[in-house]
Amino acid sequence: MNATAWRTRIAAAATLAGAAPLAGQTPVPMPPGQTAGESRLPVTLNGGLTLNSELYGVNGIAARRPGQTWQVSMSPELSLFGQFSMGLNVLLSSEGSELRQNMSRLGLNPRYRWLTLHLGDFTRSYSGYTLQGTQVRGGGFDLDPGILHLSGQGGVSQRTVAAGPAGTPGLAYRRQLYAASAALGREGGSFFGLTVLKAKDDVSSLAVAQADTTLLDTIPVALRPRIETRPQENLVLGTRGQLRAFRGHFALKGEAAAALITHDLESPDANPQAVSGGSTLNTLMPLQLSTSGDFSWHLQSDANLGAATLHGGYEYVGPGYTSLGLAYLINDRRAYEMGGTLRSLANHLVLQGQYQHQNDNLLHQKSATMNRDAVVGSAMLLAGRSVSTTVTVMNNVIANDASVDTFALNNHTFALTAATSLQSRVFGNATTWSVSYALQRVSDANVITRIPQVTVHNLAGSVQVQLSRAVSVTPTASLAVTQNAEAATQRNVYLGFRGQARAGALRSSASVTQTFSGGRQVFGLLARLDYPLWWDSRLSFQARHTRYGAIGAQPAFQESFATMSLARSF
Repeated sequence: MNATAWRTRIAAAATLAGAAPLAGQTPVPMPPGQTAGESRLPVTLNGGLTLNSELYGVNGIAARRPGQTWQVSMSPELSLFGQFSMGLNVLLSSEGSELRQNMSRLGLNPRYRWLTLHLGDFTRSYSGYTLQGTQVRGGGFDLDPGILHLSGQGGVSQRTVAAGPAGTPGLAYRRQLYAASAALGREGGSFFGLTVLKAKDDVSSLAVAQADTTLLDTIPVALRPRIETRPQENLVLGTRGQLRAFRGHFALKGEAAAALITHDLESPDANPQAVSGGSTLNTLMPLQLSTSGDFSWHLQSDANLGAATLHGGYEYVGPGYTSLGLAYLINDRRAYEMGGTLRSLANHLVLQGQYQHQNDNLLHQKSATMNRDAVVGSAMLLAGRSVSTTVTVMNNVIANDASVDTFALNNHTFALTAATSLQSRVFGNATTWSVSYALQRVSDANVITRIPQVTVHNLAGSVQVQLSRAVSVTPTASLAVTQNAEAATQRNVYLGFRGQARAGALRSSASVTQTFSGGRQVFGLLARLDYPLWWDSRLSFQARHTRYGAIGAQPAFQESFATMSLARSF
């Protein structure tokens, strides 16, 4: 290597280290995003590691927890040249058993610029009507080059559960799920997207659970034993979008989806010609006698008018709408809501209100329609910098129009909450006084299951005193009174004292509580220590002891927990 090449390499190294270039040499430009004096390694490792250990002890009753448990969670991410990265998520626990879901999982998420890959166990949600909250064991990708967003995934979304004899509740087929999404625009602005999902159960995955019984062939098909869960197939097509206008002061967004689901893959094939549009549907997914379809949609608008904001929305979810990519969905419902916020007096007064209605029986297939109506209003007043008051009122009604008293439903819930906070100084110490009152009234007007009106009053107060910059104490007291026309009035008293202290990097807190509830006394102690260690790690310790007094036939007992956690960020 000649002298010129050597001088160039030395100049580059000196510049990366923050030194001045050699005489007669041109400074080497910095890589994008890097400043002088900053050395960028080609390989970096980031993430976190957490170790948890818990000890449990009990005296007076049977143990409700294992005596010792541990948990390890790790999420490292390897980055190459600041462009390519690969992540790993690991969770190990000592509490896994055949009676609980296996919590150990492994996921890789390598990323390079606008490309992200998902390998192993991951959850990638698309929308509330297609795919959300479902963990997949397989693979996927996300492409985000500018305003174009493409995503796809596939794998196993449900494991085979075949323990127990045929007919045992809880059996499940192995399920394969595939989904893709394409969108144009930006989530914070205007965009439009499409989503497709296909899920199908493996009929053969539970063949072992469907053991033949003696003389099974002599039993009519309709009367033969069948397992509780039937294999299903699902196809969902969805679209969603958002339009922002008037410099973001107005937004209109919505989503719509249609779904076909076969509830039993072993049911006979259907004649597509006998179904309206059956030929087209049959090309998307084979139609069987247990196949049904439905749709769902919602529309929402928001307006920002400066001192006031308004919002409103409408939602329809058909009674037959089902997506096997959703962890949770309530169908057969129609809902609409509206509300707003008003700020006045230089933001010292804030008023909020909202009304929501929901009902089922969209196709009038039920004998009665359930209606839910909720009204919420609140007001917050700031008097200078030292006094704030908040009042919230809520009224909720759940009722149906059943003509028979036995099936009639008419529940009413009313709640009122008022809270005031005052900041002052007592003997030179910053002090915050807080007092709150809550009223809740619940009643059920059904003549058969009628619950007499129950009224609960709750009055609470606390005082936080900052004794120094490092020490503060907070005594707390509350009284709850429960009134019932057919039972004696019950009073519950809570007394507590909490202290916090700092000593250098050490953070500590301790609390003592005493509760008198329904004739039972409960005494509790809680202590916590938190201390940062070397190498960007932190050690936490928590101890809790609770003593429950005897009540009726229930004996007195004590429980203790001790938890230690070591967290490392890198």
